[in-house]
Amino acid sequence: MEFLKEWTFCICLSLIAAVIVSLFTPKGKMQRFYRLLIAFFVFTSFLYPFTGLSAERFSFDAWQFETPSVVENNAVYENAVNAQIKAVLEENGIIGASVQSELKADYQTGEITVKSVQIAVPDEADKSDVEQIVFDALGINARVIYLGE
Repeated sequence: MEFLKEWTFCICLSLIAAVIVSLFTPKGKMQRFYRLLIAFFVFTSFLYPFTGLSAERFSFDAWQFETPSVVENNAVYENAVNAQIKAVLEENGIIGASVQSELKADYQTGEITVKSVQIAVPDEADKSDVEQIVFDALGINARVIYLGE
């Protein structure tokens, strides 16, 4: 029954398309050529269901689009977050800090979540001050350690 439905649907669509195209074909010597093309199009629409192709094969829902590698994109985002944190720390006089972050990117929703941030600072910096600076500037709760730890 599904086969008959698909075949009927295909024929109806092709006939409607053929009528619309035939209304816009030029008159004169080329009219016979266009009619031949339209007849060929209609004939192939009759044979379409017998070729083994199905309508699902051509639906946009069935197409799989490749997304970039999660690992590659996470590295890009992590580098951007690390650079932003270093810039904030340098603006506040903390030079030579090392930043490591771990992010989770959800490509279907477009959200990026910061899983963890670890900042290694020189011994002369105060851990609690660094935590507060990063939280106030970026809203990130970071784990701060000294460079030797």
